Amino acid sequence: MTTRGGKTTNGLIDKAVIDVGSNSVRLVVFRTHETFFQPIFNEKVLAGLGRGVAQTGRLNPEGVVAAMAALKRYKRIIKARGVSNVLAVATAAVRIAEDGPDFIKAVKAQTGLRIPIITGIEEARLSALGVIAGAPDAVGVIGDLGGSSLELVPVGKGRVKRGISLPLGPLAMRDDGDMDIKVMRARIDLALDDASAQISTKASGSFYAVGGAWRSLALVNMALRGHPLRVLHNYRISRDEAFELVHLVASQSPASLARTPGLSSRRAPLLPYAALLLERILQRQFFDSVTISGYGLREGLLYEGLGSKARAKHPVLAGVKALAQQNWSSSRFGSEVQRWLEPVRDVLKSPFGEPRTNLMMAAACRLADIGARLHPDHRAQIAFDIVLFAPFAGLSHEERVALALCIFYRYGGDATPPRGGLIGHMLGKKQKDWALGLGMSLRCAAAVSGRTSKLLKRTHVQLQDNQLYLVARDDAQELLTARAQKRLQEMAAALGLETAPISNLDAAQ
Repeated sequence: MTTRGGKTTNGLIDKAVIDVGSNSVRLVVFRTHETFFQPIFNEKVLAGLGRGVAQTGRLNPEGVVAAMAALKRYKRIIKARGVSNVLAVATAAVRIAEDGPDFIKAVKAQTGLRIPIITGIEEARLSALGVIAGAPDAVGVIGDLGGSSLELVPVGKGRVKRGISLPLGPLAMRDDGDMDIKVMRARIDLALDDASAQISTKASGSFYAVGGAWRSLALVNMALRGHPLRVLHNYRISRDEAFELVHLVASQSPASLARTPGLSSRRAPLLPYAALLLERILQRQFFDSVTISGYGLREGLLYEGLGSKARAKHPVLAGVKALAQQNWSSSRFGSEVQRWLEPVRDVLKSPFGEPRTNLMMAAACRLADIGARLHPDHRAQIAFDIVLFAPFAGLSHEERVALALCIFYRYGGDATPPRGGLIGHMLGKKQKDWALGLGMSLRCAAAVSGRTSKLLKRTHVQLQDNQLYLVARDDAQELLTARAQKRLQEMAAALGLETAPISNLDAAQ
């Protein structure tokens, strides 16, 4: 797949985001389509610009050298990749350091990169926009923990309220390298008390945790609970589990925490502080859960640049469309499949709640041709994994597994699905039945039409008295083959329906 001016051959657009933070300097190149943001290149340098800034008022000199070297490299990478759309920001450390503006001027002179220094309120707003981009239905408070600061922003119904930035990042809390628990607790409580006028102590919903330290806490909780799906975005921890987690982390040594699968050894020493901060927040505000967000400030920058029409696109639908395009499958076929299945919509109601029925059906239908170019002997299992680990947002973990299982059945029929332990752990009977019913329905639609929207339009299904009929126009009777009848019978069985013999199809007209 080639790019020209940042635009790929399948219509997706590559955009680069540079984030000059207190602890790290990062470049992420995203492949984008509406609210779908897929990282295709991600590199960071732990420059530590903010180390010591609270004591000296100046950027860490060694960090300045490391950050400048990283930014020079990033500029070359961006140019070599042909990306013309570049967004960049500098956050807390550069913002509060007296030599921060001089550093930004030097970056411009040596690399040509223009990097705005954003305010704490702007940083909070962008982080919240990022979370909204990945979870449009988010209700609660977003907490973005960086190296030097913590941003807190209330959100609800797709709206971002005014947030605040507090000097509660782990680098800002250090005092000559010593992080005394009692001192930190007192400083955290004082800062949160001062913030309570802006962030209501009666806030409900979920606490949306953004940042590497809190993602690392989630990895510890996954290991503790035996959670089988290692996808951090939208991983939910109940309030009670969160308190258990922070108390456990407080009792562990960094060496012990570092043995957690997937956890960076560099993150382990920061976990006790991240746990303490989370515990103090939960003590003050009644959140029913903690939700890990893989989206934050960088995604917020991308989301802010979208037009209103693109912003309105649900990330699940934007994601499945982009995924289908990258796998050379037809989005028109998926749209037609959804229309074709409308007569059985009530039978296919989502077990995740009525508001999600249309969304989940639309997502599955647009993935109905995702395995077209995969090896036929392994197509079902590969398609399952593609959907299970797809980089789109907007799904709960249970919905993600159910959608992947649906696509497995679309290709594998009633074969035994892979990752049985994961499926058994994540899904109940109703959710499994939904995946089977919709998967078999997609399988039938593909068999009838040769996976083309033009031919599918010449047929339709009807549901009468618990019997499922397949009907074709007079000039398309050749579509009503024995194979089509077999797939219809499989579809009906999966939906708990009966089918009419193929010879009786005309009676349904």
